[in-house]
Amino acid sequence: MLNDIVSQPKIDAAYEDHLMKDYAEYFVEKKVEKDTTNVNDYDYYGDAPSTADFLKDVLANRYFLQGEDGKSFLMNNKLSDLQYNPNSSLVKSVENFYRKTNKTQFEQQIIAKNMDSVGNIDAFFNTIYGDRAMRLANFEKAKSYYEKAQQFAGIPRVNYDWSEKEGQIITPKQYTPAEYDGYDNISSLVFGHNVWESFGSPEAESMKAENYADFPFIKENMNKLTLCDALIQLKKIGNGNDEKAAKANQLIGNLLYNTSILGYYRQLFVMDIDNSNGGKYNFWNTDRTNPYKYYYKNFLDTSYIEPDNFDLAIGYYQKALKLSGNKEEKARILFQMASAEQGKYYQYEAKAPKDFDYSDPKWSEKEDARQKEMDNLKNQKYRTYFAQLKAQYSDTETTKI
Repeated sequence: MLNDIVSQPKIDAAYEDHLMKDYAEYFVEKKVEKDTTNVNDYDYYGDAPSTADFLKDVLANRYFLQGEDGKSFLMNNKLSDLQYNPNSSLVKSVENFYRKTNKTQFEQQIIAKNMDSVGNIDAFFNTIYGDRAMRLANFEKAKSYYEKAQQFAGIPRVNYDWSEKEGQIITPKQYTPAEYDGYDNISSLVFGHNVWESFGSPEAESMKAENYADFPFIKENMNKLTLCDALIQLKKIGNGNDEKAAKANQLIGNLLYNTSILGYYRQLFVMDIDNSNGGKYNFWNTDRTNPYKYYYKNFLDTSYIEPDNFDLAIGYYQKALKLSGNKEEKARILFQMASAEQGKYYQYEAKAPKDFDYSDPKWSEKEDARQKEMDNLKNQKYRTYFAQLKAQYSDTETTKI
């Protein structure tokens, strides 16, 4: 059977029919009852993979090599697992498989069964696409996706409980009416600015609101669709040439920064339920390059999300800086620009080449020299706006704080 599979030039529909006709029994997981009466009978190496597990790995690799990423992913993962690493190209490939109308019996019974419950599947995909469009500051496109995501059931998480009688009990997470679920309950503070960097503090302690008096369409509590509507209106206002236009551009810049990897609301557009730390928020883990070489097994071990584009936030801040006539506001805008510029440095630092490791007898010496070189580069290239703030606005209250 294995020779049959690996000698096949391509796993196509005809061959999938052959698998179901001749080898279907090997793709069905069989529950193995263990004898737990002997307390000394402990397997230090863990459970051996079943034949079904092994064959799934083989086929996942074949689909991967054939460029059928969606099928490769679903051989080893559930649809809900996309929430942890919502890379756009992989999501699109999984969606293409979901929408395939003429699925083979193998695709229906072996692969498609992993399209597990995420509520409304179309809303699930559209939320991910809308989130990506928001991170690219394409608010109109994001709105078109979010309009089709209003039946989103919430980011699919589970609760783990334990009882002596039943053992481990796993139940779907039920969101409270006031809880952020991936779509609803976004605070207007997302347009504000942080007063200190503390992701674990309540939002009212870490964030401070701007003056929204000229923008009544910014509601205290929004969902992603109403947030998009607010951004689209701010963008139109920002095309003007007065103080109101300056403020509109500043608020858009705040939103983009606050939802970046550095912001308090970094969870909003990466399918997460809160801003607590994890692989999604490591600069060295976030890249466009596919980190998976053979298949998508152990998918949750490596983050796979497109990086933030801090230049988008900086671009809106530049418009605000140019239009604002208030020196204190200009200082505030420059500080936000400088913060975003630091994000660009962290992205560079995470991918800067390093031609030595801990085994090098001169590791400490080389690491000190490298750090000095990185610090010099940061000061020369990535502190443009901090330098401008210090040179031109040292007398403002913002700078003193």
